[in-house]
Formats: sequence, structure tokens, C-alpha cells
Amino acid sequence: MKASVDYGLRAVLFLAEQNQICSSKDIAQAMSIPRDYLIQLAQLLRNAGIIEATAGKHGGYRLARKPSEISLLEISLALNDDSKPADYAYEKKRNDSDMVKKVKKAYQAVLGSFNAYLGSITLDVLLACALDGRNQVQYIAERLNNEGNRLQAKIAS
Repeated sequence: MKASVDYGLRAVLFLAEQNQICSSKDIAQAMSIPRDYLIQLAQLLRNAGIIEATAGKHGGYRLARKPSEISLLEISLALNDDSKPADYAYEKKRNDSDMVKKVKKAYQAVLGSFNAYLGSITLDVLLACALDGRNQVQYIAERLNNEGNRLQAKIAS
């Protein structure tokens, strides 16, 4: 996970837990994020519609939507420049071998599954996992299992 995604995720989880407007200073201190970097990341998160910014003496940031409506995939895409699909237009002129086509198809399946899983994890789930005293590995394993079952059902239908 890139530092930008890690710090951005920390910030939005803090906002989800606080459920109110929080200053950049408070977020940076509580979540060990360099304040200047947080302000840059907040701009990206705001542009993506994940957080809202309020100016003024009592201004700051808050979530733009409910934690259950914001996914880890959405946060990652907002903060991860290289996670956007590559443009393979130049490759269309080539005549790929059958193996290259199969590898591309397998890669697309993996990427689709990865995105489906990250899309299924919302801030409320992450916050519950972080605050729950149970084993976090077990908690995430249950989510993976549930997503695997969902994908299997999709294939069967």
C-alpha cells in the first residue's frame, strides 16, 4: 500500500470514528500524518466526493457520505495515480499470441476480483475491524470468504 493510500485511509477512518468536522491539525496529530501531506491528500479525497471541507475558524473536514457508502476501492482509486487502467491502445496494432491473450485475460480476472473485494470493504467495516477486540485476521478472512462465495454465485448464475 502506498503511503498516500495509508495516510488517506487513516484520515477517513478518523473522520468516520469522530462523525463530526475535524481540523487538519487534529487529524494529523491523532493519526500520525504530516499535516502538509494531509492537506494535499484531503484535496484528492474532496475531489473524489469522499470528504467535504469547511473553511473558517471552526472549519475542517468531515465525510461526505455515510461510512457504509465509502469503499476501500474508492479511497484507493482517489489516492493512487497508478491504479487507473493502463491504456493499451498502442498494442492494438500488434497481433498478440494466444498465450499473451490468455495472460491478459487472467490478469483481468485477478484485477476484477481484487477490485470487487476492495469495493466490498467499506469504512464502517474497517472501523469495526479496527475497534473490535476480536482477531482482525479472522475478521478479514470472513470478509474474504463472503466475497469469494458471492463471486462463485455470480459465476454459477
